Amino acid sequence: MYNFNVLEECASALLSRKQYYDALKIYLFMADGDKSLDGGYLGERIGYCYEMMGDLHAAKYWYGRAVEENPEIDVYHRLRERFGFVNIDEIIDPKSYQHEP
Repeated sequence: MYNFNVLEECASALLSRKQYYDALKIYLFMADGDKSLDGGYLGERIGYCYEMMGDLHAAKYWYGRAVEENPEIDVYHRLRERFGFVNIDEIIDPKSYQHEP
């Protein structure tokens, strides 16, 4: 077992210094084996790190995980909705994988 508060303080300090990659490592370590992602909190933090590093697809995914784990938190929904424009259309034509309504 580990001390969540110590790890969170270290990750927060790294974020304040814009060391997103190192903070991400800590948050992923904390999330490993945590099915609820601490009520979505870790999903949001991981999403934030990816967003700051410019990986919008990963950010969208992790914000979505935060929503899954704690759908009552409105900010998680708003974060996820901000990334509605992130898609795979430049890789594959959406007509080939989307179903007709």
